[in-house]
Amino acid sequence: MADFDIFNLGVEDVETHQVQASNSTNEIYKPTADDGKDGTYKAMIRFVPNPENPRNSLIQKYVHWLTNSSGDGKLVDSPSTIGEKCPIADVFWKLRKSDSAVDRKASEKLKRRQQYYALIKIVKDPQNPDLEGQYKVFKFGYKIKEKIDAELKPDFGEPTQVFDLFEGKNFELIITRQGEYNNYDKSKFSSSKSAIILGDAPAERSKETMTAIKTELDNAPSLATYDYRPWDEDVRSFVNDVLRMYLNPGDSIAAITGSATKETKPNTTAPKVATTAGVAEAAAATGTNNVSADDDLDSFLNDLDI
Repeated sequence: MADFDIFNLGVEDVETHQVQASNSTNEIYKPTADDGKDGTYKAMIRFVPNPENPRNSLIQKYVHWLTNSSGDGKLVDSPSTIGEKCPIADVFWKLRKSDSAVDRKASEKLKRRQQYYALIKIVKDPQNPDLEGQYKVFKFGYKIKEKIDAELKPDFGEPTQVFDLFEGKNFELIITRQGEYNNYDKSKFSSSKSAIILGDAPAERSKETMTAIKTELDNAPSLATYDYRPWDEDVRSFVNDVLRMYLNPGDSIAAITGSATKETKPNTTAPKVATTAGVAEAAAATGTNNVSADDDLDSFLNDLDI
């Protein structure tokens, strides 16, 4: 795609690109209410187009935060991000629909979450002034995605391409604490359009300015490093360990997920999900007590080709 495309974005030119997060935490911008003054974090940021592919300036992915039997936690991408079957989601729904209140509560540990990533320039950040002028990858949830959508496709009035470098809008990020969670309800886009700040003033549309902006963007973090990747053997083994905790010893993963494997025929009886005792036993059991469940789960994951 030509370089000048980042300077000529229409409201239809940015698509939500479904995508594995990078381990480069220093390039992620995700402040919390606790990082701010008196429990409120305030900053002014500017969404900017992805210079590598302007159409993929807004990345979406589904993730699961999982904890295995050793207590180790890992953020795992969901294959449902790319439209494939996810065994974690299958077990989640079996637990969720269980008659057991314990099972339904346990399902929360397998819940899928939606995350978004976009490239931003930090205009103002009183809490961290050293970040001002820097480009970061902003990690956010559906609440802010709704605010972006409201600008791109408003119920009334003219749409605004918020990623436009000259006709976009700054975003006032206001994070407060609501119970145990960060709340973004007060965050909002500026009421009027403006050009991105270059130096200390709004940029002018000129060849010189465009060259300067492009140079900055070329040195910004790469969104490509956040693309979804299929599970490798380490992730597959980790998921295996986690799902085994939610099986009663001897249960078939095919029965739990409602899917057959090459080695296992579909179970026509009603599948069992782990009860209080079952979860405890499965979590405590290792090796010999869960050989059949391990083999069945490995086979199931292999058949998914993820």
